[in-house]
Amino acid sequence: RGGGRKTANVVTAVAVGGNAIAVDTHVFRVANRLGLAEANTPEKTEEQLEARFDESLWSRLHHLLIFHGRYTCHSQKPDCAACLLKEECKYYNKTQKV
Repeated sequence: RGGGRKTANVVTAVAVGGNAIAVDTHVFRVANRLGLAEANTPEKTEEQLEARFDESLWSRLHHLLIFHGRYTCHSQKPDCAACLLKEECKYYNKTQKV
């Protein structure tokens, strides 16, 4: 599965307009931080996201999680103060909230 699966999902979602969730480092980190998934591998994260969301939302969800990971929920220093999802975020509520 691994990289081949991710690439296949990107091609499905972007090139042919299908519905797929490609789990890269951003999607993996953000989905697990938010509590949308609780997994220790990209494959399990993909499975959990697919089970939780309607297939018609998969490609949009994939892109939203990527952008959130790039611009707000950074790996080393997430910008929780600017995050619109912090009140619902498992990570924020566990580690940041005073």
